[in-house]
Amino acid sequence: ADENARVSEMMGAAMAAGSEYVGMEPLVSTGPRSGVPHGTWRRRVMQDNDPVFLEMSAAHDRYHAAMMRSAWLGRPPAIAIEMEKVCQEALQAALDAIRPGATCEAPHLACQKVIDRAGFTENFKKRTGYSIGIAFAPDWGEGGILSLYSGVTTELQPGMTFHIPPALRIYGQFTVGVSETVVVTETGYRQLGSLARPLTLL
Repeated sequence: ADENARVSEMMGAAMAAGSEYVGMEPLVSTGPRSGVPHGTWRRRVMQDNDPVFLEMSAAHDRYHAAMMRSAWLGRPPAIAIEMEKVCQEALQAALDAIRPGATCEAPHLACQKVIDRAGFTENFKKRTGYSIGIAFAPDWGEGGILSLYSGVTTELQPGMTFHIPPALRIYGQFTVGVSETVVVTETGYRQLGSLARPLTLL
């Protein structure tokens, strides 16, 4: 199958489940192009040992929730397995830091600490998350309105919603990552997605 077939299945499933048109196209790429940020499908036929990067959103009454997952067609190299494991741990660390009154940098610092400890600092040069909600093209996020990043001291409040996508990349080879969209609650957070997080082996 090619990348287009996968995207068709993903978008079809979202629409069948009730999604409206989304503010940004799915980010789906395979093989070496999965190692390029924000790549999209290009009719490429998937091959043995290909990395597969998948990120998309769905929308209900224009409110968006996004999700990132990783897959591998065959046996991933050890470095990819390690990096994906670190992404899982970094995501959970960020989620555990979400609570009312915490600053927006707290989830980022928790995520970054896991990545730094694993030795992948140079592979992660971005914010941990960003606000997401009502959106129209060209994006599903709220741009630069609010980021989970160093130096952002805005306090988290119930009702704030964020997409948290820690990803690690070896440029031009592969990207692995995992994400959740969550709503800040009175006691922590509520996760909007329900898809299993681990790397999927195809």
